[in-house]
Amino acid sequence: MNDYWCPPKCNAKFPPCFEKHPGVTSKSNPGNILGLHNLANRIKPSFLDGIRLNYRHSLKPNKMLTASWRLSHNEPSGFRFGGIYTVRLHGDVMQTPTIYADINPANLSTDVGIVYHPYPQLRVQAEMQRAALGAPTLETQTCIELSTHSATLTGMLYNARRESGQGTLSYLRAINDKLSVGGELSIEWTDPYSMMTDIAFAARFRQRSYSIAATISCQGVDVSYWQRLHRRIQMATLWAWQRKTEQSLATICYQWNFEDAHVRGQFDSNLSVGFIYSRVMPHIPLSMDMSLLINFLTNRFVFGVNFTLDPSGLRRGE
Repeated sequence: MNDYWCPPKCNAKFPPCFEKHPGVTSKSNPGNILGLHNLANRIKPSFLDGIRLNYRHSLKPNKMLTASWRLSHNEPSGFRFGGIYTVRLHGDVMQTPTIYADINPANLSTDVGIVYHPYPQLRVQAEMQRAALGAPTLETQTCIELSTHSATLTGMLYNARRESGQGTLSYLRAINDKLSVGGELSIEWTDPYSMMTDIAFAARFRQRSYSIAATISCQGVDVSYWQRLHRRIQMATLWAWQRKTEQSLATICYQWNFEDAHVRGQFDSNLSVGFIYSRVMPHIPLSMDMSLLINFLTNRFVFGVNFTLDPSGLRRGE
């Protein structure tokens, strides 16, 4: 971390997973295909709509309570509360399983998930999302992932039922410390007697200050390019083409870090321009996000603000 300046944790996500591997190797684990474009996607802003108020309180290092209130036109509004609990705590190290939940007490819409590492190389994760009371929608997602020093094998199931569902099996391998290649087999069924398959190929070339990744299949093409222009400035370009609609979308985004804040912005080929300004208050455990998005093609204007109160100081990196 000596060569790069660390930005403030204005938008920290929990639980972050850190792994230590002793020794020296020329091939590092490349991650999975789902995170192939992660360097470019992580600086792409996720725009807000309306007002959000969040509260996070850490009871112990392995126990956290969360609460939020949202007022929005495009997303479900209301109050939600939940928590994150890691079962085992050995000294300063938390060990899975980690359970997280979030519920709306008004309509009982619920999100529940669990992450478990029975072995250091094996990850099992399951998520369930239940819609509001009276709605039959129940969405599930299951993941089993095996990681070695130079490769990752991942199996995913989305809403797997006898009548319908989708599954993927992907493999990503590091050829050396710069180049990674892999593939993914996708299976989808809409009734018990028919099945659709698709194969995708992926590759990524990564250097210390830039990275280029591409995914190609019969359904379309995705290409991303990320570069660190300065120790506080990052830029990324994403391009996607879909064969079914014969449409493409190009996006340029950036992130500019300051001492106690950062700005993320983007503009794309659909004539959308927007930015998010995130700042951590200096003397109180409060952080703020302000979002603005304008589409000149549809004359759409979206504005949102987000406030997070965190007495435990996790958002400030304490």
